[in-house]
Amino acid sequence: MSEQENGKDISGKDRHEIRIEPKDWMPDSYRKTLVRQISQHAHSEIVGMLPEGNWITRAPTLKRKVVLLAKVQDERVTGSIFIRQQKPWHCSRRNNQ
Repeated sequence: MSEQENGKDISGKDRHEIRIEPKDWMPDSYRKTLVRQISQHAHSEIVGMLPEGNWITRAPTLKRKVVLLAKVQDERVTGSIFIRQQKPWHCSRRNNQ
């Protein structure tokens, strides 16, 4: 398959909401954009937990502390998942042919 046919294949998958795997062929610019978007989402999750973390010790009741702890844990875990999921996308297309 030529690069042009591969490019049409990846945009067709995207348009039809078919899952795109890290080892699938894709243009380098497309892969870089995906990695950047995943990184930004992970960063926003991690940074999102910081303000709530400061309020845990100031929460007036135990119930509110538990709610804040759950929110902080959720943000941290979600950010960690995005970071872990980002690593396979760093592979180069040359390694996948």
